[in-house]
Amino acid sequence: MIDPNCIKQFIGILGCMTKLGKSCILRITTTDLYFIVRESQTISASPLIWCALDEGHFFSEFGMEGLSTIDNEIYLEFVAENVARTLSALKVSGTAKSVKIKLTKKLSSPCLTFEIDLPSGTNHSRLVVHDIPVNLVPRRLWNDYLEPEAMDPDISVHMPQLRLMKSIVERMKNLANMARVHVTSEGLLTLTVETEAVSVTSHFDNLHVEKKSIGKEEEASVTIELKRLSNFLGHEQLNPQKVVCDVLQSKLMHLNFLSDSYTLQYFLPGINDQ
Repeated sequence: MIDPNCIKQFIGILGCMTKLGKSCILRITTTDLYFIVRESQTISASPLIWCALDEGHFFSEFGMEGLSTIDNEIYLEFVAENVARTLSALKVSGTAKSVKIKLTKKLSSPCLTFEIDLPSGTNHSRLVVHDIPVNLVPRRLWNDYLEPEAMDPDISVHMPQLRLMKSIVERMKNLANMARVHVTSEGLLTLTVETEAVSVTSHFDNLHVEKKSIGKEEEASVTIELKRLSNFLGHEQLNPQKVVCDVLQSKLMHLNFLSDSYTLQYFLPGINDQ
């Protein structure tokens, strides 16, 4: 990577992955990079985050050789906390001339090696190298990380300004652990917390309705965990062109960051009302 904006965006996306999961899968193909975080490490666990990056946008040079001609892909797993030091180096390197990412073998262990080329005055440069230990995911487990099937939500609306919603969710977290998200086909989204002492609702109206499933109700709601929603909304610096909120009645809140260079999906499972 040599474009400063691409480097900054890549840092933001990688940071988002490491803050929302303990471990992360990196899938590398000839055209795209994918970051996948699952709900848990059980085989049947559904994805919590699915992020696809366009290789042509981020990288000025890109080369990879997968497992075979037929299975020309690479799957790696890394622990989130191992990336923290590299992210710190990247963040302070806002003037980096380039960032090179390589799959290497260090001390008999595979690593993702980040080579950060920093300017050092008088036309000299300084190379900072960080090695992140990774585990190679065997071919027999690749199907565990397939792209989520396209969902058929009851209603889809464009999200309001993320920073505003984040501040409201932060206040609601002080009152309760859960909130009910309610959307209507008129473009109204409400967020409600209820306790024995108080009931608080925030209203966001005149939102663009992306989709309403034919034959379904004019509204849908789901109860979600506020802490998880708050953690995700803290990444508005990714600057998506739009964020679509899909609601599947009582089952799921699905947030989709959409951009020309990446898509990022976040799956918030519904919580049964007590």
